[in-house]
Amino acid sequence: MQEPLYKVGDIVPENGWYLCVPCGFADEFLAGDAFPVCKVCLAGTPDGPEGYADEHVDYWQKFS
Repeated sequence: MQEPLYKVGDIVPENGWYLCVPCGFADEFLAGDAFPVCKVCLAGTPDGPEGYADEHVDYWQKFS
């Protein structure tokens, strides 16, 4: 089963490492925090990768 995807502002459901789907950057987040804009590719902003410019698009995925 594939892990669910999350968008900017969604609450991190559990501690762990999450992958930015557009660029592959991995970052560790703590449960209860909000998912941020990707600091590498800026997914979730108008300057981000094509198809991921909207903060309402899901792109964080847990991988560990």
